[in-house]
Amino acid sequence: MKICKYIAPLLVLLAACQREGSPVTPETPVLQLVEHTLYASTPGEDEPATRTVVSALNDKKILWSAHERISILSGGVNYLFQGENDAPAATASFTGTGPVDLGSYIALYPYNLSATYSEGYVSTTLPAYQLGKAGSFGDGYLITADDATGNSLSFKHLCSGLRFMVNRDDIKAVTIRGNNGEKIAGDFRFRFASEDTPVVEAGTEEYVTLRPSSGSTFEAGKYYYIIVLPTVFSKGFTLMADNGSQVGELRFNSSVTFSAGLFKNITGNLNERMTWTTPSSQVYYGYENSFCLRPGKTIRFDVNPRKIYGTWQRSGLLASAPVPDEAAVLWGDGSISSASVSVYDGSLTVTASTTPGSALVAIKKGSTILWSYLIWVTESAPAETTLPSGAKALPALGGNCYFQWGRKDPLLSSTERVENPESGCLAYSILHPTAYIKFNSSNYDWTDVIDWTLWGEGVAKTVWDPCPTGYRVPAKEDYSAITASFLTGNFEALGYITNDGYHLSDYFYWTRSTGIQGDVRKLSWSLSWYSGTSESDIILTDYRYPAYPVRCVKE
Repeated sequence: MKICKYIAPLLVLLAACQREGSPVTPETPVLQLVEHTLYASTPGEDEPATRTVVSALNDKKILWSAHERISILSGGVNYLFQGENDAPAATASFTGTGPVDLGSYIALYPYNLSATYSEGYVSTTLPAYQLGKAGSFGDGYLITADDATGNSLSFKHLCSGLRFMVNRDDIKAVTIRGNNGEKIAGDFRFRFASEDTPVVEAGTEEYVTLRPSSGSTFEAGKYYYIIVLPTVFSKGFTLMADNGSQVGELRFNSSVTFSAGLFKNITGNLNERMTWTTPSSQVYYGYENSFCLRPGKTIRFDVNPRKIYGTWQRSGLLASAPVPDEAAVLWGDGSISSASVSVYDGSLTVTASTTPGSALVAIKKGSTILWSYLIWVTESAPAETTLPSGAKALPALGGNCYFQWGRKDPLLSSTERVENPESGCLAYSILHPTAYIKFNSSNYDWTDVIDWTLWGEGVAKTVWDPCPTGYRVPAKEDYSAITASFLTGNFEALGYITNDGYHLSDYFYWTRSTGIQGDVRKLSWSLSWYSGTSESDIILTDYRYPAYPVRCVKE
């Protein structure tokens, strides 16, 4: 299939906004606010207009929608300006209140109450979950801006995207993701270069999922647009469609650049190009299971439900599953407080204290735990160690944390040890992320179903991998050629947990690689060396029920 450039004719006009000053004392000068009207500049004959909707009569004509709203960022304040046109129009004026002299300001479409301007950068958000409009752009996603003075505006594009069409009426969602994990949406910031060109910095989200704003499925034979941040997909990108019972995938493996103001065009009907499979019923939340955070800093990330299927373990598609309405700290050492975690509208926000350490933060629906995340608070980025194999390894994940093979959640040396539930162990581990699950005597594993792909052997990094973005659980090859002296000089003897409790002194670190016992893969390779012995063969097999530390390696 051929991918062509589709240049979306867009160029945005602005409006300003009104904001009331806060109470002041008589000695404090009062900022006088006056009404302003701002106008879009008239584009030249060869200059496409930056506007917000496609004309219903002519898909080559782009118009301003009625009563559009924009932010005017002046003097550190975000003012709301609103369009005065009552119907879609080729030109528009925007009226709002602001200081007598707006000075040099940033005009931003669409209006975003949370947008800020500081030290030359504007911070705003491109949602990772978007509502598509048949034949046009979804409302408020086509972000544009102008670095302006006076009352004449000329918006520049900040975003890129993709245009597609389906020919069946059961498609519920379409997702785009880079094959190398590029950040294409979420919170981002931009600045204007000296030549008045906006420069966009990467966002926080790897996926953009589009759902129809009207009805539960896309209209067959209509064009839709997915908006993303300008990005170089170094290993190509993948599209996925969901019809509620099957998932379609279309993968492009060559490097491709999505430039601001330009849209890629999927020729023909998207669903006809896809390979369709039946997804697993398993649901997961969030794009990683652990995050590194600096003291005093805040992280916010998407935790909407997603599906797992086949070879693409991180689909990013909405699933028929509970949406979280509560967040809680399950354990911690003071680095994260219960008051500093919250979930709202599908996003989890976590603020670190000034104390380095680790915490396990859960999202819930009522009292039920849906998923949980390790938040690792460090003064600086964890330093990498180069192993003899050349792999770059982080320190032990989370500090003194332990993982049963294939589980995503960290355990502490003092963790509760519970009897194996005999069935449904994987689901049990999600609901009880702080519990060490004792082995099942029938297979000597913590889970009733032996699954050697949980941490990604033979497949891509999975949703069960506990490592942060850009890292994964090491393979046994990553630990090749390690000597006892290298181990003792570069690894800590953190010990391990088994059914009978915590054992100190020994060196044990998991790999994701599994061994074979008979016809069943019950074993996993681990980096092992008993302290105080002369053991030289330090790559040994072991059952997967003990909880060992993990040193993540760079992908």
